[in-house]
Amino acid sequence: MELSHLKSFYQIATSGSFSKAAAELFVSQPALSRQIATLEKEVGLQLFSRQGRGVTLTDAGRRLYTYADKIKGLLMEAEKEMIELKDLTSGELVIGASTTIANYLLPDIIADYHKKNPKIKITVQISNSSQIQEQVLDNETDIGLIAGTIQLPGLYQEEFAKDEISLVIPANHVLLSIKEPTAEQLNKETFLCREDGSDTQRTVAEYIEKYSMKMSKKIIIGSTEAIKRGIINNMGISFLSRYSYQEESKQGLLFFHPGITFTRSLLMIYPKGSRLSPAALAFSSLIKKTTFS
Repeated sequence: MELSHLKSFYQIATSGSFSKAAAELFVSQPALSRQIATLEKEVGLQLFSRQGRGVTLTDAGRRLYTYADKIKGLLMEAEKEMIELKDLTSGELVIGASTTIANYLLPDIIADYHKKNPKIKITVQISNSSQIQEQVLDNETDIGLIAGTIQLPGLYQEEFAKDEISLVIPANHVLLSIKEPTAEQLNKETFLCREDGSDTQRTVAEYIEKYSMKMSKKIIIGSTEAIKRGIINNMGISFLSRYSYQEESKQGLLFFHPGITFTRSLLMIYPKGSRLSPAALAFSSLIKKTTFS
């Protein structure tokens, strides 16, 4: 079934006349009649009843008109989206991002995106991974950026970067002299931890379970920046993303233990079966092209 024939059928059904439809489509009436004859032959059904100078739809024609109307709507929607995607002259982008990604990776990406698309209104909502997944499923955000793995069904995921989680300690800490600390040695330390539900804490929990660590002495601090200050001031040690302590590492304030490092995926998520807006598609394309260091 050719789209041009379906378009002609729709125009005749809408106008109620072959001659009117031919004028509106800028084709000759005989050419239009041949298209409909071909379409009726293809489906094996009569689509129009001729009544004087006008036409009415048969039962088969009415059924086909329902689909033709839907197809026309989809074509108009597709055309509009392609124009918006090409120009991005308006629109809104709402991003849900976990703390580490929002604080240490997203600012540069947002700056680049805004430079390319200055007329797009951008909103960034910062939450932990569990909350972001719920927000994405509830269509409160266009795209979610989380670390680790997804826990909720109905979400599509794409990895856009890798992250390393390392044991971060202050200068002159005794663990710096131990090449491979045992679980018993680590269990004597005080750990500064993020709240349950955070990407980093969930990944750390999987690691300590694997290596039979207990982390019996720990302090819950709901901010990575506060955790870093705590380590510098010898409150304890922590597992942190490599993106979060790079500046302090350059300054000699924080050190990571090379023997205790593991990786996780950084993911872009959105609902399965959903259609991303042009603004979200442009962001998705940009983040997948970005190289993180």
